[in-house]
Amino acid sequence: MHRVAVIKGDGIGIEVTEAAMKVIEAVTDRIEFVEFEGGFRVFERYGVPIRGEDIEEIRKMDAVLFGATTTPFNVPNYKSLILTLRKELGLYANLRIIPDLWNGREIYVVRENSEGLYSGMFRATEDRVIDFRIITEEGSRRIARFAVELAKNKESFITLVHKANVLMGDRFFRKTVIREAEKEGIDVRERLVDSFTIDLVRNPWNHGIILTENLFGDILSDLAAIHARSIGVIPSGNYGIDIALFEPIHGSAPDIAGKGIANPIGAILSGAMLLDYLGLDGWKIWNAVRSYVKVGSLTPDLGGVAMTRDVVEGVIEEIESEIDPLEWDEVWTDEIRISFIPTMFTK
Repeated sequence: MHRVAVIKGDGIGIEVTEAAMKVIEAVTDRIEFVEFEGGFRVFERYGVPIRGEDIEEIRKMDAVLFGATTTPFNVPNYKSLILTLRKELGLYANLRIIPDLWNGREIYVVRENSEGLYSGMFRATEDRVIDFRIITEEGSRRIARFAVELAKNKESFITLVHKANVLMGDRFFRKTVIREAEKEGIDVRERLVDSFTIDLVRNPWNHGIILTENLFGDILSDLAAIHARSIGVIPSGNYGIDIALFEPIHGSAPDIAGKGIANPIGAILSGAMLLDYLGLDGWKIWNAVRSYVKVGSLTPDLGGVAMTRDVVEGVIEEIESEIDPLEWDEVWTDEIRISFIPTMFTK
């Protein structure tokens, strides 16, 4: 039995996380969900987005399923919950998979998850604020190794996106990545971030594993969302040494919260990545979602009129149609945990 921490958050985070949990439970009974509170409501009570004792309990879990939270920018001393979790749990690697579910293609963006301008280090005076962009050898080396292992798994190459012609930090990052890739014989193709954005729009499917630093990775993966038809279908994984956290990349969308029309596919596919990380068959969810979107009713962000629950029920029906009840006890015999790269890449 695998213990998975659940932080639903607020807004549509609650709805899509519950959707993902239902789909996961339709695939396996080997997951025990343990819920924790986090976000602005916790901050109002305790002065932090998540309590320290809850962080300690989450560290004991096998993985985390996260929804979405609203991060107000005008509240003194409030720090983003997801940034807090990434730091506290040591989640140094972010993998965003931008899927074309209708044509069986994906864009893979590997983003350094702990440094850069999101390091949280700054200096402020009355007339100036300086945010520090931190690039370290350790941080560069471990994200390079993550991308290298993924490229090996995919029998692919790395597209290294940087601004080394201007930024000293990117020159350092570039040097480290190339050194690690050469050790494993992985081809690295370099692109400057500004010109690469144009190519990512025009020619998105031929870049192997896109690797970049924190801020660039955030922007590029959101830009690439146009090729998924909706940001609501994009999953992601945040990987550390001992634990990983999975979340859809969309926000809390308070304007549609409670209306029952949120797209749950990003959260559902994040659940698939979670199962893959635990050594279970997350690919069954990927296959079910791909089948469903071709024949089922879609939510408004994809031009349809479906409710969240319609999509959940449709995906579960696809899962159940692929599983022979007589073989149920044999489906989950292999529970060897993998701690690094999702197994879906070899399916």
